[in-house]
Amino acid sequence: MLKKNFCCVLWLGILNLPLALYFANSYAPSIEDSPWFALSTFACAATGHFFLYFFLASLILIFPFFGFASKIGKWRLTWALVVISLLHIILATDAQVFALYRFHINYAMLDLFFNGGGEVISLSMDMWIDIGIKVALIIVYSLVVLGFAFLLAYKGIKVRLLVLLALLMYVLANLTHAYGSAKQLLPVLDIQNRLPFYKPLTMNSLLLKLGVITPEDLSARKVQIGQNERGLFDYPKNKLTYFDHPQEPYNVLLVAVDSLRYDMLTQEVMPHTYAFSQQAIRFNNHYSSSNATRGGIFGLFYGLPPSYWTVALTSGIPSIVTQVVQERGYQYGIFTSANLIKPEFNATVFAAVPNLRLESRGTHVLERDAAAIKDFEAFLQKLGRGDKFFSFIFLDNVHSYAYPEVGSTMGHADITAEHNEYEVFKPTVKTLNQMEYSNDLDPTPIINRYKNAAHYADINVKTILDLLESYGYSENTIVIITSDHGEEFNDNKDNYWGHNSNFTDVQMKIPFVVKWPHRVPHEVNALTSAYDVSATLLHHVFGVKNPIRDYSIGADLFHLPERSYVLVGSYLENAIIESDRIVLIDKFGMLQYKDKRYRSIANDSSRPSHLFEVLKTMSYYLQGAEGDSAEATEETEATSEASVDAAAGVESTEAAESALDGATVSDGASIDTLGGELPAMSANADNISSSDEEAENAVVYADNAEVVQGTAEAGAASAAVTAEDAQ
Repeated sequence: MLKKNFCCVLWLGILNLPLALYFANSYAPSIEDSPWFALSTFACAATGHFFLYFFLASLILIFPFFGFASKIGKWRLTWALVVISLLHIILATDAQVFALYRFHINYAMLDLFFNGGGEVISLSMDMWIDIGIKVALIIVYSLVVLGFAFLLAYKGIKVRLLVLLALLMYVLANLTHAYGSAKQLLPVLDIQNRLPFYKPLTMNSLLLKLGVITPEDLSARKVQIGQNERGLFDYPKNKLTYFDHPQEPYNVLLVAVDSLRYDMLTQEVMPHTYAFSQQAIRFNNHYSSSNATRGGIFGLFYGLPPSYWTVALTSGIPSIVTQVVQERGYQYGIFTSANLIKPEFNATVFAAVPNLRLESRGTHVLERDAAAIKDFEAFLQKLGRGDKFFSFIFLDNVHSYAYPEVGSTMGHADITAEHNEYEVFKPTVKTLNQMEYSNDLDPTPIINRYKNAAHYADINVKTILDLLESYGYSENTIVIITSDHGEEFNDNKDNYWGHNSNFTDVQMKIPFVVKWPHRVPHEVNALTSAYDVSATLLHHVFGVKNPIRDYSIGADLFHLPERSYVLVGSYLENAIIESDRIVLIDKFGMLQYKDKRYRSIANDSSRPSHLFEVLKTMSYYLQGAEGDSAEATEETEATSEASVDAAAGVESTEAAESALDGATVSDGASIDTLGGELPAMSANADNISSSDEEAENAVVYADNAEVVQGTAEAGAASAAVTAEDAQ
């Protein structure tokens, strides 16, 4: 009897496959766009995976009630029917969700459905009827499967060959994935993002020993971008189109200091950078996209939340900044102190960049920082007349709390134990010992060491700015100074240290300074984020016509909408940072509510109205996700000609003033905030059309140039630029 009942469980795994594979169509890659080996691997993976899904579930939930029973009985049969039906209903629901939004069911979505009161997710009567019919059909199918499984098992019909075939297909799919992972076969890697709970094997070490792959296969990580290799990642949503004459085609220098929290940008800690910021636009409420380097740099260059990291990595599609820099013919200089291989920025943010500088010279972080700056100088020296450039410099000493000390290899022979000009803040620890960190530890000496590192980074920033000046690029270069995330020193007395552990302001808020030629220095207190960098540069500098929503969830920094939250993420979690709390979507998809000090809020059930909007944002840039980018693009192109006429009419300083009609720059507001009250990252947040923004920004450009120069000639020149830009 035991043998027959176990045979019945095996038959349940096999007989449930037809309906499971029907649902699997929702997970399948496109037949037209996918190579045959990817489709074959998916078929094998789905067959083996869903066989194991039903077999293991039946073995655990059904077999214990049948194993030694001599008679089935109606209650045991009913229990088996409930289990099989629920397994199919769960799979069908997840398949439907995936087909619509390209993510799998999680607790956050279930919470919205069951506890949202119908305000966020509501189902019509017709939909309820349709669901009822499908559930009834599933129950009937499950009942038939149970009947046949018992009949075949008790009649002694062998299931061995079918089971071996399913397992063989599963093993074949895993072996193909292992080979594809080593060889970076993107269509094969994409399958793990499609099937729920599918975690295929990798075996790089074994393949190396067998000679199937080479070390170069693992290290080179070369990718090809093509329609058949994009996988799930649908980015940008539409092909980029450009204006012939960008509004402000300046060079761009982006300087990021790893782990630099927002409150370090003071005259005491970073005097040179602080002085520079007083001649620039200072954003006082600026958030990174992550509490870790991977997500922080990802959001800065892609304009997307870190939840897209995996699909970006498996697709090989570079960041939008990388794409436009290359398409517009800019010289691309990437100078990072830390290597670009881990995290895999060489295969994501800077994928397909030729001769990419993967690492910096030196055995110590201070040496690597110095080498990055030296290589940047060599980059400037090699620029030809008329060359435009985009350069990214990523300094790392603050991340390591490092500055020149006694015995330094940086050539500071005058440093002694009694005198060190770089050790400004005292007392300080000489070494960091994380084993000693506790809630009772006085953080002052550790903070002082961190401040000393920031103080030394300030010297490096000044060196970079001086190089820009000495080579004659300071007047026609946009300079951005920021960080990838903050740093915590048990600020909230919860024993959090460092970063990548929570989403409080000390880990998420970062400095953000922008010096933009011909724009008035001022402060902005509105909520901004790393996503806004790509949104601003692509339109103003590179002349991208597409609506921002096509490539970023950010907004134009000079046309900021009102915002109530920012979406951020880490390696395993995502969060919505609001003004008074943090809504955490943890690694299990469950919602937790925290105050700004990261303490749980008791009895908080007030789910934000934008929660479902956030979930949609996290799937918008996946293939098949709903959106209206194409319509927005058509609207942009349709209005561009009318906007040209409007912008071309501004021919003098007086005309520019008339167009602005008294608009001024006030404390805490961005220049000409015309974006309207659009919720950040809304599915409809296309802001205003590119052509309208062009005309308005050109007028602002004229007004700013007049204020900065203070002369009628400057105003007239800016008005001339206005007309040219609009064309």
